[in-house]
Amino acid sequence: MVILLAVSSAASVTQAQSKFPCRNWLRLAQGPKLYLLRKFIETAKEDKTILRLSAEYYVEELDKLIRRYADTENEKALDAPLGLTIHTIAAMEGDWDNGEDPLEHARKFMGEELFEAFKKMYPEKYKKLVERSKKKE
Repeated sequence: MVILLAVSSAASVTQAQSKFPCRNWLRLAQGPKLYLLRKFIETAKEDKTILRLSAEYYVEELDKLIRRYADTENEKALDAPLGLTIHTIAAMEGDWDNGEDPLEHARKFMGEELFEAFKKMYPEKYKKLVERSKKKE
């Protein structure tokens, strides 16, 4: 019940970023997860940021990533705000369209250390991000 209230009250990107830790994600059923992602995408659009990948895609990616956090007992990542994690996934995919070059946005948003780790851990995603960036030139 508490989790459902948190999900239904996450009406803005700011609230989702600051009030819903990743550790609560795995406790949610599929319906509330999709609702939360659709609301996040809708609110991002109101804030002039377009996410083109589906809510279903983000749910799947969050499930995999947050399960990895739990399996590796990464408490810091589990306590991180869900909105920050969604933004990170979107930046890695080049899907955080706020008008910036997607590669530069990812680098700036993640910071150099995390960006370098991303390049090594996800070389295919990095390659797609570079290609997407070149198309914008």
